[in-house]
Amino acid sequence: MTDLERKLAETLREQAGEVTPNLDAAWAEQQRRQQRRPRRRRAAVWGAPLAAVLVVLTSVLLATQVNTGQAPPPAAHPGEPLVLPKPEYLTLSALQVTDTPAVITTFAGQSNTWSTYVFTATVAGAPRFCLAAVPRGDQLIPDAPQYGTKSPLCMPIADRGDLLAGYVGEDGGPLPAGKAVYVVDPRRRADLRLFDAAGNLSQPQSDANVGDYLAYLTDVNPGSPPVRFEVS
Repeated sequence: MTDLERKLAETLREQAGEVTPNLDAAWAEQQRRQQRRPRRRRAAVWGAPLAAVLVVLTSVLLATQVNTGQAPPPAAHPGEPLVLPKPEYLTLSALQVTDTPAVITTFAGQSNTWSTYVFTATVAGAPRFCLAAVPRGDQLIPDAPQYGTKSPLCMPIADRGDLLAGYVGEDGGPLPAGKAVYVVDPRRRADLRLFDAAGNLSQPQSDANVGDYLAYLTDVNPGSPPVRFEVS
């Protein structure tokens, strides 16, 4: 072998030694990458369902909070139920008046001003609370002109309880619509509060002594009379 051939062989061996380590390093790096890939896949496989569960739980929580805010518990109705007997039309001549009638209010008719009297009377020995409307200034006597077609009106007086009788005004009656009269025992005189079906409050504006009783006059909503009451 000549000197030239020996030098060429040595050069090739040196170059081969430089290339081999680089190939080994590249192979090792490829193996490391392949080992890391499954871990990333496993993280992705677990991460997606977990994110979906969190979204569902968050939606349920928000819906619960919204529903709770939109549906508060209904408020309790104040007071006691107000149940009154139906008033009865009677002529003055059929009544035995037992006290001095008192004017509780006046109101304007089509061509005259009328006074509403409240009084107690007996019918076949039973006590009644009555109302009658006559022209203002006239006395309440049997032949006095009466307002409308429902005057006088009478109703039974309860013998116990906080509210003994009452009448809600109406067209053609002795008390105009928008007014009402309620009777209580003066020995148990107290604040009277009235509520319609919507919970709107009405309170007496004035009162009058009627025999052994006290009659309260109050404003009410026409078409929505009181259905519950409180006394204190």
